[in-house]
Amino acid sequence: MAEERVRAENVTKTMHVFATLASLVFLGASMASAQAPKPTGEVVNRHAMEGEVTKVDAKKGWVDVKTSEGLMKLHYPPEALDSIKKGDSVTVELGIKDHGPAPSGSVKSK
Repeated sequence: MAEERVRAENVTKTMHVFATLASLVFLGASMASAQAPKPTGEVVNRHAMEGEVTKVDAKKGWVDVKTSEGLMKLHYPPEALDSIKKGDSVTVELGIKDHGPAPSGSVKSK
């Protein structure tokens, strides 16, 4: 009889250990997903800066702009640069749109 009670206590303790471990695993997964950034689909953190055009390749759509934050090389549809010339004063406006994590291997490094 005492042996059965010890076995029952051991089974109960084992069940408590497994329940605690399962809870910790679930809690860890919940915390990880709560901390992961959620894609909003909205442009956030807009930023504008003044600069001077230092180089234009209107045929390929490239323009270099010198700003107080540094040098920028930007790409636009070629027709958007038809009226932009070296030496022009411009305002560059930027924003970031989060699309969530990129699939692994989707961006190739140089």
